[in-house]
Amino acid sequence: MLLKKGLLFTITLALLAFAGQASAGPNANATVSLDLISDGGAGNQIDNRVTSGTVSGQGTKIAVEVFAKGVTTPLAGVVIIFEFDASVLKLDKVENSAFPFAIPEPTGVNFATTTPVTLPSSGFIGRAEFSTVADITGKEFTLGIKAVTLAQSSASSDVITTTNVISFNEPTSGEFAGMQLYLDTQIETPAAQNNALTIPEQKAGDTIQLQLFVPMAAGKQTYGYEIELDLPGKTFPNYIGSISGKDFTDAALFPTPGSPILSALLLSTPAVPATGYLGQIDLQVTNTLEAETTLIVKTASMAGLNRHQDPLDVSNAMISIHISYPGDFDGDRDVDFSDYLTFISVFGLSSSDANYDARMDMNDDGIINFADFLIFAGVFGTTHS
Repeated sequence: MLLKKGLLFTITLALLAFAGQASAGPNANATVSLDLISDGGAGNQIDNRVTSGTVSGQGTKIAVEVFAKGVTTPLAGVVIIFEFDASVLKLDKVENSAFPFAIPEPTGVNFATTTPVTLPSSGFIGRAEFSTVADITGKEFTLGIKAVTLAQSSASSDVITTTNVISFNEPTSGEFAGMQLYLDTQIETPAAQNNALTIPEQKAGDTIQLQLFVPMAAGKQTYGYEIELDLPGKTFPNYIGSISGKDFTDAALFPTPGSPILSALLLSTPAVPATGYLGQIDLQVTNTLEAETTLIVKTASMAGLNRHQDPLDVSNAMISIHISYPGDFDGDRDVDFSDYLTFISVFGLSSSDANYDARMDMNDDGIINFADFLIFAGVFGTTHS
């Protein structure tokens, strides 16, 4: 027993002496990595390459596994020195049952053995537990390795460094993050973005229809999206009853009971059309929405192939309700050439056609024809203050 203790003492001194020196031994080309144990459990001694996570609270346990790949010799000892912010984390323990002796360090551990240990094929060299020393909810921080010393004997060792770190509470920045969401009230099939952002006063029984566009998402695959609507200054359910819609594959959107939220669930991960069209929302009006009311998208998010829920930019996703003037199809309070172009884009259509727009059917006979043009010509050039 005295012999073993003496050997352990010698090995430990050797490890401490070699820690921080330049690598020159047979394991100089080994690589070191960290793997987060997502559930904080025992781990599986396999590098699953989990390098990010989300944690919250004070006293929360964080468990990681350390690996050294490319080790070609049995090891008499290992020194692991972690790198972390002591105001955020404290090291509780590091363990590896293959090494019978573990001498703790403030930021790591010295493993030693009297019989050299051959690492498993995964390169597993230890499991470490940390705990948070402050409430780290929403705080970004990292956990890394400063150095790992691999000792073949008391006379030979290699110091391995790595830039591999585990990042915690990183802000989401997926492929859709920050993309602009646009609305359009000019409903067309196939959908096209016209930037029609005004509608006339809405009465009980009317239906507000919106088409959604994210042009920068065109061609990208998605697992779906979520849209939350709002009527600033008003209680939404007092004015809007049923909420429904369809996504760009024509599948129905899923409502959230009790909330003005609709979701598209696209398990087949289809690509967004070239126009950036996401889908259409239909809102059933139950109480008059008078002029100067604004309908907005309060929040919106999309999920890419990484399954992250990326927030969209909704700063321009709003429509305004104005007093309706005959011939003022774009809601800018005058009847001008832009309204004329809107009128002729649907000229000749009847109520049975997909792109029929009742606003241009100015005599309400179910067809947009020359009779409607004469009415439009009669108000052309008028301005309303």
